[in-house]
Amino acid sequence: MKKLFIINILLCALTATLTSCSEKTISENKERKTKESRTVSTVTASAAEQTSENITLQTSSVSLENTTVTEAVSINVTNLPNIERISLGGSHTGFVTEDGSLYVWGCGFEYQLGNGEHSIAEKPIKIMDDVEKICFGFENSAAVTKDGSLYIWGKNKPIPDGPSGLFMNPATPEKIMEEVIAVSVGHNHTAIIKNDNTLYMWGDNYMGQLGNGKSGMHEYSDSPLKIMKDVRYISLGFLHSAAVTCDGSLYTWGCNRNGQLGNGKSGESEIESEPLKIMDNVQYVSLGGEQSAAITEDGSLYMWGQNDFGQVGNGKSGESEIQTEPVKIMDNVQYVSLGLNHSAAITKDGNLYMWGSNDSGQLGNGEEGYKAFSAVPIKIMDNVEAVKLGNGHSGALTKDGKLYMWGNNRLNGVGEIETDNGLVLVPTRIDIIDNS
Repeated sequence: MKKLFIINILLCALTATLTSCSEKTISENKERKTKESRTVSTVTASAAEQTSENITLQTSSVSLENTTVTEAVSINVTNLPNIERISLGGSHTGFVTEDGSLYVWGCGFEYQLGNGEHSIAEKPIKIMDDVEKICFGFENSAAVTKDGSLYIWGKNKPIPDGPSGLFMNPATPEKIMEEVIAVSVGHNHTAIIKNDNTLYMWGDNYMGQLGNGKSGMHEYSDSPLKIMKDVRYISLGFLHSAAVTCDGSLYTWGCNRNGQLGNGKSGESEIESEPLKIMDNVQYVSLGGEQSAAITEDGSLYMWGQNDFGQVGNGKSGESEIQTEPVKIMDNVQYVSLGLNHSAAITKDGNLYMWGSNDSGQLGNGEEGYKAFSAVPIKIMDNVEAVKLGNGHSGALTKDGKLYMWGNNRLNGVGEIETDNGLVLVPTRIDIIDNS
């Protein structure tokens, strides 16, 4: 891995993507108010059902019996608690243990690891204590501590510092605000939900992704803007944003060049600069590069947006394939996560399905290459509790607390695993051991 250091620097500089994160808030606020947002068009789940049938799921899965790494990734800690949550960025990875300890590894050339160094970390490094939630973007990171404090670090858009200091590009976690219960980071914009379920956003607004009614080349905010009330979920994509309100209404806004807003439109000039209602009865939302997904209250998974590598999962693919309205993909789904061009879902019985781009082996089915994508969900693992996707790598936590990683490892985002081409093609167990 060390021999590839110079190559890794070039790759890190050239790679451009994000991971979208979507965290469930811990508030029990049950008020049903969504009047503040402008409703331009509604695409209901029932309408999507009338235009699409469920896609046949592929059941070929990779056996995990022979994929356990023999040389475990290690951390010098005593009695490491179980891993509770994970997050993946462009080329960096992190996890939070039950006691709130945050560990990170991978590419840190823009200080996204939070350890104050411009380097690659081959093994997990402890960064913070008392962490409740994390969300990693392409080259930036965010965490919410158990007392509701928001910390950010890594690269943000190079805009002159504002009064709030949100664009200081800190090399270590820097506290920004308090009373936060959820955070999501996009390519150059950030969103948080405060403990009163109010949504605030800041950052780049070139394509209307802040949702404040404005857009344009020089539109941005270096201070939090109040966007909506009664919000319980948020997720940010490359240039678009989404929120689920307390009554289950899904709103999207921002760039819509590949139909990622789900309002039946697409095109380079298609921008929505205010929240636009798309669906009802939504439990969860996740955004990827330019694809989007929502889980309804009955466990149905709907997707829409860019579909050149089959990342929508509707059996279609190609440069001209754009899904502009929600289409039903799967039933019985409890969680979904989207990467740049690949997607994943966990069913209620713990089966992990993946689809989309597989150029770096990020689907985990033992294949890799630009032609190895899948336009329909493929079963990869069972007994899965959580999944997160990055640029070209993927990670999953099993119900018995084991961490598996796979995909692009050229910048060590997967872990300290040696391969000839820097790709890990199947889910590989990362043993976090006591090395004291």
